[in-house]
Amino acid sequence: MTSSQQKGQPSLLKTRPLGLKEGLAEIYQEELLYDAMLIADGQRFPCHRALLAAISPYFRDVFTTTWKECKDKEVVLQDVAPSVVQSILKYIYTEDVALTSEAAPLLFAGASRLQIIPLQNICCRFLVTALSMQNWFEMYSLSQVHKNQTLLRGVLQLITQNFDRVVEGDDFLQLDLSSLTALISSSELMVASEYKVYQAVQRWVQKQPAKRHALLPELMLHVRLPLLSPQEQGELQKDLERWKDLKLEWKLLDGEERLRQSQGLREGMYKPSILCIDSQMCEHQEMEHCCMSCYDPQTEMWEKLPGLESLTHACCTSAGDRIYISGGIYKNSYSTAVYEFSSFTNRWAQLPSMATTRAAHAFLFHDQRLYVVGGWRKFQIFLNLAESLDLATGMWAAIAKLPFPLSHPASSVFQDRLYLLGGATGISSHWLFHRGILIYEPRSDVWTQVPLSVGLFAAGAVAMDCGIYVIGGYAEKKRKDSADGTLVPENRYSTRRCFFISGSGKVNRSISIPKLPRGIANAGVVRCGKRIYLLGGEDLTQHYKTIYHWEPGEPRWHRSAMEVPVFREGISRFGCTTLMRPKPHILQLFQAASLVPVAAVCK
Repeated sequence: MTSSQQKGQPSLLKTRPLGLKEGLAEIYQEELLYDAMLIADGQRFPCHRALLAAISPYFRDVFTTTWKECKDKEVVLQDVAPSVVQSILKYIYTEDVALTSEAAPLLFAGASRLQIIPLQNICCRFLVTALSMQNWFEMYSLSQVHKNQTLLRGVLQLITQNFDRVVEGDDFLQLDLSSLTALISSSELMVASEYKVYQAVQRWVQKQPAKRHALLPELMLHVRLPLLSPQEQGELQKDLERWKDLKLEWKLLDGEERLRQSQGLREGMYKPSILCIDSQMCEHQEMEHCCMSCYDPQTEMWEKLPGLESLTHACCTSAGDRIYISGGIYKNSYSTAVYEFSSFTNRWAQLPSMATTRAAHAFLFHDQRLYVVGGWRKFQIFLNLAESLDLATGMWAAIAKLPFPLSHPASSVFQDRLYLLGGATGISSHWLFHRGILIYEPRSDVWTQVPLSVGLFAAGAVAMDCGIYVIGGYAEKKRKDSADGTLVPENRYSTRRCFFISGSGKVNRSISIPKLPRGIANAGVVRCGKRIYLLGGEDLTQHYKTIYHWEPGEPRWHRSAMEVPVFREGISRFGCTTLMRPKPHILQLFQAASLVPVAAVCK
C-alpha cells in the first residue's frame, strides 16, 4: 500500500482514452440514436442535441429555450446551404474537414452563423493563408459581416503591403472608416511617398463627398505631413485651397524634430539592408576603428559605413533604423559600454553603460527596451545576470536572473517573449551544452525552461510569422575527457542542422528546413524580407566569408555571388543584424532645418 493510500488520500491513476472520436464517427456513419433534425433548404440532417449544444452556443440556446415549443423536433436553418450543413456535421462527428478556396468562405460563414467556433477558426486560418489581390475585398466583406478581427487583420496586412495597387481599384473606395483609419495610420504601409497616402484619402472622400467630406479633418490626422517633399507640400496646399475649409499649420523644424513630429517613416520609405560589424579586426590588425559594412540583398552590393572606436567581440541588435552594440572585449578588458547608431545621422552615440561587464551574451530589442542576458566576463566565468535598458528614460534595471549561467545562446523575440536557445553553461575539460530553451515573459519577469533533445551553442535564430528558425551552430559530440584535464574541442562540431520551434518552445518537425551546405557556427544569421541570410561563420578548422540565403518553402540554400568584404580568410563571432536605411529622397528631407506642414486644421 502506498503512503497516499495509507493516509486516505486519493491516488492519481493514468486513464485510457475513451475512444470518443471513434465512437462519434461510428454513430454518424450508421445514423444511430438521433433525437433531432436540422433542415436546410428542404433537406433533412439527423443529429444529436447534446452534442451540438456542447459545441455551439447557438444550438445550446435553441435546445434550451425554443426546443420545448417544437413538436416535430426540427430546427430550420436560414441562409445556410445544405452542403455547408453536411460539412459542419461531418466535422462535428469526425473532426474531418476538406477546405478549398471555393468551399472555405461558405463553410466559414456557416460556422460563424451557427457559432461552431473551432471550425470557424480553422476556416479563418485557411482564408488568411489564401489571401490574394484577387480575393481581398471578398474576404474583407466576409470579415465585416461576421465581425472576425483575425481575418480583418490579415486583409489589412495584405492591403498594407500592396497599398499602391489597392488604392487604384474601386474596391478600396468601399472600405469603412475604421478600416481606412487603421490602414493609413500603419507604419508598415508600403509607400515610398506620403503624398500617396493623402491622395488615397482624398479619393476615398470624393467617392461620397456629401457623406464623407466631414471626415476629412479626422483622416488628415493620420497623414504624416512632415514627410512630404517641398513639391508635394505645394500640391497639397493647392488642393486644400480648393476645398476651402482646411488650412495647413507650419513649423520650422530641424531634422531630428521633423522625424519626431512625423511619428516615424512608413516601411516603404526604407531600404532593408544587412549590417556587418567586423570588430575582430581591431584585435588582429591594431586598428583604431572596427569596420562596418552594409549589404544590399537586392543588388548584392556592399557599402562601407562609419565604424566604432576600440571595440571587439561585441553583441549587436537592431530596431528599425537604429543599431545597438553592447559589451565585448578590448585588449583583454571586458566592457560595459552600449552604443547606438542612427541611419539618419550616420553617427554613433554612447548610451548609459550596463551594470555588468560581459561578452558572448544575448542582446535583444523589444518594446523600446534593450535586454542583455547571460554571457561571460572571463573565459571560464559564465553569467546568469540579466538587465534591461529603457530607451525612453535611459535607465537600466535588473531583471530576473537566468536559472543557471549561460553564454553563446541563439536568441530571438517572438510574440512579446524573449527566447534563448541552447548555449554553453560552462567549460570544464570540455564545453558544457545547454539542452533546452529559456523563454522570458517581460510582463511577469519570469523565465520558463523547455527541454530540447539536442545540445547546441553559437547557432542563429530568426523569428518569422509562426515561430523561430534555428540555424546551424556547434552541436554536442560525445567524447571522453582527456587525461590532463585540458579542453577537448572534439566534444563539439559545426552542424548543418536547422529546425523550427513554435511559440511554446516545442520543435515542430512538420516544418521542413533544408540542411546547410556545410556545418557552420558563429555565423551572422538574420532575416531580411522573406529570406533568411547566413553570413560568414566557422567550423573547428577554418573561417568563412560566404553568404547563403533561403526562403521558407524552398528545397535548398542558395549561395550569393558576393562575399563578406574582409581581408582575412573568413569572419565569425561578429556583429550582424538588419538595418532599415531611409531611401535617398526621404533622407534628404532631414538634412537641414526647414519650414514644414505639421497639421491640416479647420479654418
